[in-house]
Amino acid sequence: MLTIKDILNIYHSKIDYLDLELLISAIIGKPREFVMSHPEYRINSLKIENLKLKIARRADHEPIAYILGQKEFYGLNFRINKNTLIPRPESELLVERALDLLRSMLRSKLRNTIIIDVGTGSGNIIISIAQNLLSGRFYGIDISENALLVARQNAKLHKVSKRIKFIRGNLLEPLLKTRSTGLKDKKIIIVANLPYLAKNIYASASPDIKKYEPRLALLSGKNGLAHYEKLLIQTKKLSVVGCRLSVFMEISPEQKSALQKMIKSFFSKVKIAFHRDLSDRWRVCQIEL
Repeated sequence: MLTIKDILNIYHSKIDYLDLELLISAIIGKPREFVMSHPEYRINSLKIENLKLKIARRADHEPIAYILGQKEFYGLNFRINKNTLIPRPESELLVERALDLLRSMLRSKLRNTIIIDVGTGSGNIIISIAQNLLSGRFYGIDISENALLVARQNAKLHKVSKRIKFIRGNLLEPLLKTRSTGLKDKKIIIVANLPYLAKNIYASASPDIKKYEPRLALLSGKNGLAHYEKLLIQTKKLSVVGCRLSVFMEISPEQKSALQKMIKSFFSKVKIAFHRDLSDRWRVCQIEL
């Protein structure tokens, strides 16, 4: 048997100290605060062998979130695996801005408002929004059935599975194909954290990202805006139906000008706003139609 102090001394040179504490925490089933305050705590040999395997995975650049199988987002823990992108703190701004708008609406209008998360992945964004609202119609759309399986598990975990409908499809296509006739005069709010990394940005990404996270959930053509261009094309079709639309899109800061120009090429009458993240970088684009 080894103590927590022994393990930290032996393995801290192999992986980041924080990651090591998190792995120990997961192995012994106690919070990280316990690991930090109880260096004398003894861990049995079976758990140590399991820990060694996890340390080796992290040393090979596998993200800690995949090793643990979960990631915190907007105060909630979400199950994830290699079929889903790891939720990032920057994406919480999407949730915050969408909730700001939704909370400003009258309850009677909110009841008939449709909230759609395109490229839902683990479902972290739409679930976080649903958790903070008493009413609304919620949809999560993703092209990957494996990702949707994870999203449904998370919705069940957070007790919102009966309120969110998860659909397989390419962006807004399922909505356009089956529901467009009943959308006239409806208020629709779209949140989108689509692939937005340009090839040169992706090429310089860390091994943690390139080796393990799903490439299709990260990389996009046309300087990272190909997926958003397709979303805007589909959004225009919805606007023709007569919907009132708000769209929130997560972006890379350097895409601000190019995206603004793209939006104006699709819509002659549109309100565009950009929001900064906690690092004071442009992160979310909001359009009102």
